Amino acid sequence: MTRISVIVPTLNEERYLGVTLRSLAEQSFRDFELIVKDGVSRDNTVEIAKEFADLVLSEKDVSIGEARNQGAKRATGEVLAFLDADTLLDENALEIVAEDFALYDIALLLPRYNPIERDVSAVPKVEEKMNRFFAGFGNYWRRYVDKFCGGMFMPVDSTAFRKVGGFNRSVRCVEDIELSYRLRRIGKVLNDYRAKAYFSFRRFILSGYVETLRNYGLNTMRMRLKLTQPEFESFR
Repeated sequence: MTRISVIVPTLNEERYLGVTLRSLAEQSFRDFELIVKDGVSRDNTVEIAKEFADLVLSEKDVSIGEARNQGAKRATGEVLAFLDADTLLDENALEIVAEDFALYDIALLLPRYNPIERDVSAVPKVEEKMNRFFAGFGNYWRRYVDKFCGGMFMPVDSTAFRKVGGFNRSVRCVEDIELSYRLRRIGKVLNDYRAKAYFSFRRFILSGYVETLRNYGLNTMRMRLKLTQPEFESFR
């Protein structure tokens, strides 16, 4: 059976991390190691991580991509499943991931992303509809138009990941899309929306829809043009 390394990058995530790690403890699939790569948090993130993780690393990094790379260096699994500190998984998500990588010769798996229900229901009705629209449109786009994975839950073949050199540490936003494109050049991509991840809309809530979409749009252009990206606090 395929062994998975779950890698969670953190920076001051004490508010969210415990819930995320508990969702991993409830997975039906058990053959995985959990690595938390912390960027030297100033809160209780590391202490919470130590309650659940097989390995906790706390050292500085320049971007979330570099943080994930640092965790991947210590990983032993055939599959690397990168998971954000505020993302929850269905209890059978890792089981589906392991099954797909065992059955198919793939470099990248695209799961289904849904918003965490408390995020969409705790805002005014108009914003709730926008949240649901963005989530649904994103799933449609990744399935039928442009196949890339979101960093909130990103399962990749470890050999392919190392072959392309991992995440680009200088890309501070849309680093997941940039890596997806490089993985697509050397291997196959599989959509399996049975594997479900529930992500937080807090970046939209904190920064606002217009500002967040503007930042993502501008940084996608910078990524495609290979230009330096400024660091945005909301993306880390």
